[in-house]
Amino acid sequence: MKKILFKIDGKNIPIIVGNDVCDKISIAKYINYKDIVIITNTKVAKLHLSNLKKSLKAFNVKTIIFPDGEKYKNISSLNKIHDFLIKNKFNRDLTVIALGGGVIGDLAGFASDTFLRGVNLIHIPTTLLSQVDSSIGGKTGVNHKFGKNLIGSFKHPVAIFIDTNYLKTLPRKEFISGLSEVVKYGVIGDKLFLKWLNKNSERILDRDSNSLIKLITTSVKAKVSVVQKDERESGIRAHLNFGHTLGHAIESSLNYKGISHGEAVSIGMLFASAISVEKNGLNIDEFNLIENTLTNFLLPITIPSPVTAANIVKHMKYDKKNRQGKINFVLLTSIGSCCIDDSITDKYILELLKTFRA
Repeated sequence: MKKILFKIDGKNIPIIVGNDVCDKISIAKYINYKDIVIITNTKVAKLHLSNLKKSLKAFNVKTIIFPDGEKYKNISSLNKIHDFLIKNKFNRDLTVIALGGGVIGDLAGFASDTFLRGVNLIHIPTTLLSQVDSSIGGKTGVNHKFGKNLIGSFKHPVAIFIDTNYLKTLPRKEFISGLSEVVKYGVIGDKLFLKWLNKNSERILDRDSNSLIKLITTSVKAKVSVVQKDERESGIRAHLNFGHTLGHAIESSLNYKGISHGEAVSIGMLFASAISVEKNGLNIDEFNLIENTLTNFLLPITIPSPVTAANIVKHMKYDKKNRQGKINFVLLTSIGSCCIDDSITDKYILELLKTFRA
């Protein structure tokens, strides 16, 4: 069992990582009020909702269950949560628990921040991606037809419980998708960690318990370290968007169907690395290490055929990282060293995209 303190906004947010965390740790001691609303989806509810509710018998617990999928991360779903909370006459003495992956975490987080100008939030992430990334740092929000995460806010939870046992029931494809964000932490900040991931890829894919604890705690500490220095993404936190410029554009181009966030980011990371070789002098051996690690984890590195280069560039124009009408890329000078570059032209992007076809 590992406990990491996330110090932000004058608060000490406990992040607890381990096997059977939700059984061994009393979640109740982090809840100050009688009323609880658990927000989850149909898949997670079947697997984990009953056990969580058993541990909260002393509370007035209600649930909101959405269908599974990125397409439900929208204003309509947010309104459904608000309607439920208002109709049930909840007040600020309420704790919202987000039980699920990144979609549920972002949606529940945004709802908890906007209902009555803010109620308490607890994250219980159930996917690898949400455990190492989206549950940490306070970003919440929903998608818009013009792009991903264009409407949202910052809302930190009072606690985060990361139970590696939840990963046992995670579909293999979704587990692999989450490894993309883990690889990202190695690429942007820790070459030794990246080499460890590359060397231990088989054990990790087999979901070896000790390997999972190490990769999750290392990733969480990396995310916490960055966000504590730059909560609102005015500087170093932007480096966490490595691979996301192309990744988000691919997701938007496909209307969030047929590709996961992690898969799209994997393609985006190799694309940004290729730009970095040509524009920033990234060492080819380091490029190869990045590519090998992604492929060892069975992550995609080429763009799906239905997506056109022109449509990708169109969606890049709506990226929230852009400034003064220019597309911003997070690039590498070396593994562990990043910079923001807004000089990459549409023409260059279109030409390079041709080499990323399957």
